[in-house]
Amino acid sequence: MAFSFHIEKPNDINATFKKLKEKLEKHKGTLSGDDSRGYISSDGVEGSYIVGTDSIEITIHKKPLPIIPNRTIEKEIRWLFNKIKTD
Repeated sequence: MAFSFHIEKPNDINATFKKLKEKLEKHKGTLSGDDSRGYISSDGVEGSYIVGTDSIEITIHKKPLPIIPNRTIEKEIRWLFNKIKTD
């Protein structure tokens, strides 16, 4: 079952997605799309994103094991976006 959450939209969305794509590709993940919508996958997690005025809505469509809590996946994605901000 899919689940969604929002994260704060970074000031420079293009630079953020460029860094995110580089990090994902280093770990055999993918990011396809642009600064308004697209798809993301890594380690068996697949999802999509839509960029709004103030936030990014991320929807996870598939996870590697159903028993992995949604909050664990959300926490990892939030951590990754925060890491990109500080790099």
